[in-house]
Amino acid sequence: MRGIRKLIPYIGLVLIIVLFGALTQGKLLTFRNLKLIFNQAVVLIIACVGVTFVMSQGSLDLSQGSLLGISGAMAATFAAIHPALALPMALLTGIAVGCINGSLLAFFKIPSFIITLCILFALRGLTVIATHSGSIPIPFEMLGLDSYRIKATLLMTIIVIAYYFFDYTSIGKSMRAIGSGEVSARYSGVPVERMKVLAYLISGVLCGLCGWLNVVRTGAADSKTGLLFELDILTALVLGGMPLTGGSSAKIQSAIIGGFMLAILSNGMVLVGIQAELQQAVKGVIFLLAVSLSFERESVVLIK
Repeated sequence: MRGIRKLIPYIGLVLIIVLFGALTQGKLLTFRNLKLIFNQAVVLIIACVGVTFVMSQGSLDLSQGSLLGISGAMAATFAAIHPALALPMALLTGIAVGCINGSLLAFFKIPSFIITLCILFALRGLTVIATHSGSIPIPFEMLGLDSYRIKATLLMTIIVIAYYFFDYTSIGKSMRAIGSGEVSARYSGVPVERMKVLAYLISGVLCGLCGWLNVVRTGAADSKTGLLFELDILTALVLGGMPLTGGSSAKIQSAIIGGFMLAILSNGMVLVGIQAELQQAVKGVIFLLAVSLSFERESVVLIK
């Protein structure tokens, strides 16, 4: 049964490609549209890679959407002073938020769901304030950074580094051990608190990078940037086979497969002409279906 579950994400990806390829009469697979899908998928996959470290421990990060917004706002604000300041400020914003999330979880023992939900609301308010409920344009010269070559290089570099650390170092093994059983991991010598902070730090800095990539792509930071992005990340990871309880079944591949799957799904629904409101409903149903198919009912579910 578990062997079949591992194949579900790949089967799902093929089915979505075939379905929308047929419904769009081949428009889905044109070179121009594939470039558009890649453009949509890059930010989502990078963010998913970061959240993989968090979810491998059995925790959640619901602050990603608002962090995308505030890091983009900080990037655009400081880009007005000098374009070179945009990326460092976006990354520093992600690092700061990641440290706050991780510290509250590790040292104050507040459930990750509660922490990151509160941070989501707080950061959304800060984003609205920073953008004055509008948008902040970036300098014209920064638009040249919106390059497929740059994005592809960044994506591949992040995937390779994350895959190495997650699968072949004590960092990834420790995080998965926490997801499998925090008490057992602690008795085994795993520095639980340090790993929790590190996981959210990785998640935060990659989301900060996504904030910079997003403003470079759109040309401005907007007060509504990142709305429901955290749900897209969660949906993509579950579609990619990520267990909500973390543990040894957590894989970096889930971020890649799920990210592309959701990007193709979103793009296909636009091509078919499905309204934006209905698209969210479809994503919700698919998320529920994915959880139902991948949920290990013999396990005890606990979101830490």
